[in-house]
Amino acid sequence: MQRKTRSALAAATVTIAVAGFGAVPAAPATAAPTKDPTCATAVNGTPAGSDGQSPTGYALNVGGASEFGTVWDPPGDDAAGSTPVQAAFPSVLGLDTVNGDGTPVRRQHARFGLTRDEPSVNGKVAQVESVDGGETFPAATYADESAGAAPSAPIRLRDGSLLAYSFKTQAAPYNVGRNVRFTAYRSTDEGRTWTSEDALFDMGSYWQGGRSASVPLELANGDIVMAVYGKYTDSGSYRVQLQASTDGGRTFVRRAVVAPDDAGNSYNETGLAQLPNGKLIAVIRHHAADSSGALNDVVTPVWTTSADNGATWKPLQDLSVSFPYGYDPMNDTTKALEGVAPDLKLMPNGVLVLRGGRPDNWVAISTNGEGTGWVGQLTYRNCPTDGDRHRGSTGYGGMDYVAANRAIVVGDNCDVTWACTTTSGNRFTIDKQTRVWRRWIDVLTPDVGRIDLATKYRKGKITVGGDMTSSVPGHPRARADGAFDGSTEYWSSAVNANGAGTYVLNLDRSYPLTKVGLSLRNGRQSTGRVYLSADGVNWGNPVATAANRTHLAMEYFPLSATARFVKVEVDASDKCDAALGDNCSFLNELELYSSINSFENDPVNNRPRGFTDIVQSWQTQRAPELADNDSASALVIVDTNAQAISRVNWAGTAGATKSLEFRLKPLSLLGFLFDVMGKDAAGQTVNAYHLAVAQDGRINRYDGTKWVTLAGPGTVTENTWSTIRVTADTAKASLQVNGVTVATNVPYTNKVSALSGYSFASNGTATTGDKYLVDDVLFTP
Repeated sequence: MQRKTRSALAAATVTIAVAGFGAVPAAPATAAPTKDPTCATAVNGTPAGSDGQSPTGYALNVGGASEFGTVWDPPGDDAAGSTPVQAAFPSVLGLDTVNGDGTPVRRQHARFGLTRDEPSVNGKVAQVESVDGGETFPAATYADESAGAAPSAPIRLRDGSLLAYSFKTQAAPYNVGRNVRFTAYRSTDEGRTWTSEDALFDMGSYWQGGRSASVPLELANGDIVMAVYGKYTDSGSYRVQLQASTDGGRTFVRRAVVAPDDAGNSYNETGLAQLPNGKLIAVIRHHAADSSGALNDVVTPVWTTSADNGATWKPLQDLSVSFPYGYDPMNDTTKALEGVAPDLKLMPNGVLVLRGGRPDNWVAISTNGEGTGWVGQLTYRNCPTDGDRHRGSTGYGGMDYVAANRAIVVGDNCDVTWACTTTSGNRFTIDKQTRVWRRWIDVLTPDVGRIDLATKYRKGKITVGGDMTSSVPGHPRARADGAFDGSTEYWSSAVNANGAGTYVLNLDRSYPLTKVGLSLRNGRQSTGRVYLSADGVNWGNPVATAANRTHLAMEYFPLSATARFVKVEVDASDKCDAALGDNCSFLNELELYSSINSFENDPVNNRPRGFTDIVQSWQTQRAPELADNDSASALVIVDTNAQAISRVNWAGTAGATKSLEFRLKPLSLLGFLFDVMGKDAAGQTVNAYHLAVAQDGRINRYDGTKWVTLAGPGTVTENTWSTIRVTADTAKASLQVNGVTVATNVPYTNKVSALSGYSFASNGTATTGDKYLVDDVLFTP
């Protein structure tokens, strides 16, 4: 039976993170640490040291104060004497769509519980939406179930529709037995309206009660799988099993028991995802016996993988996460990792992200494609310094990507049921009010030279040719720029609806390319090849081949060639979707990297990777001052300190000749210093060529005692981008500005035996007020 509605209808629909699950308590069931002094210290993101993270490795950056904000704060509940209003156990869903003018956008739906966290309560949810990457969630977008809020934890299927399931089973008699019913929710209009229908689950044995445990997943073969946890007549406590549907999610059968319970262990909430190689991975909340023998103690989560679409699973293992910036365990003796509500997300760049909490809230990344080697950082803390360490933030939350290398994480501050009651403690890290917060994180692959194809295309700096330009009814993101929109949703692709495809990029300049990232037909097998050309005519042999790949994220191939044109050829594949021909081709996502440092793969509002001795300098993204740039990110250098010079240094490889090229936009020009560094006879690093843009826009060199003019006033102007190039050997240098040579045979400032790096800096120690944007830095060879 199918029912049409603008709301979720069934009272069973609650945010999947809501923790009321029968006999397994949401609130702490056993004694916990009290008066923990750690609760006095808030989480402020990844520390900004004097050096950036490595440019050749993976990096996780948790945003600081400027990357933190509020999703929803119940209006009026923080007034003196008011009763707190529930807003807890949030989740978030990102959906690719377009604005009214056709601009691509990833809309973020943040949902949260409105009801008490008790097993007997039929949960109710609300949501707010963001169309600016999570920057704002306007109150005008608020909707609860009666006003048409989306159901819990939907996913987008490859046909473009949305699918979700209720957290609880339907009411008696459909809540026990071998065959039980959940409610399925579907939307074919971007979540504006929903239909609900019965979904029959064959549990394989007699189900005595439980909950859905994960979001559903659509596998490459079209199967839909999801985890459930429950009690059965053939088990003593809660176990997790995988249910599978081969009819589009209408009926499910048990495919496997993923986490079997025993006398000492039970399992429930599950994060479920696919690894880049197609394997399934599950991270599962784990309970062990407390002092009374009841399975109430939350202990270290477990994990397992399946290589056969969930039919068989490896033995459970304890989850291991390293926290380089610290983790405060519940038990200071065992220092064991604990956690509830694990949540997994495969980023478009192939990095797997895990979110968990209690104690605190945290994220971790796995970069090896196997779901191991986790490295984590805290994202939020709210707990009482005078009270139970478990209280405060529930540790529940959600995450989704907003770009290929950037995600939004949401969580709660308090819950009215048990986390922030009058008896839960005092002197909280933040406070005892309910609200939902968000924080951005950056999930970065090696290499800092990612070319911002999307911005360049939008500004007309690059063009796209070839025949992968089919528009597909009902799928507005299927278009030429779908191949570099930062998303790996199936229909966010360049498509040829009728056969093999060719996709050609005409870039804005020749680039020394170092890497290409490629995702073909996401979730379906496909073959493609990448070619490079200097003139768009002569292509040569392919520089990268992806044969018979079933991409779920980008796959990266190293390059070492200079080119202005890039061509991707994609072979035709079958089993094409409605509105396409019998054969079709997809280019789901394409990334290009070069040795030009674009700051596009750097931590936002933190230290740029690869630089050292950094003072008051960081990466900035989408700032108003970048509106005239053909790239969304840049390095910003600001001087507000009369006791120090703001600067960054880059150490490269030593050589007899070097070229330094960069783009500069002075926002407040007092004196911008740019040096080519070298090694003197004693092996010390010194400035071989000490150069500066003066306040009047002239360019000077320092001769060891005074500044000497090389190019006159106005050579560089404020609020305008200028391209500066220094070509040097150990004896002399030449200088170009915007392609025009302004000085030759420039003597060195200090004699060196080799040139080895460069430095950018503000005017001087005593002066303040400088502000500069720097972009597209190339230091060769």
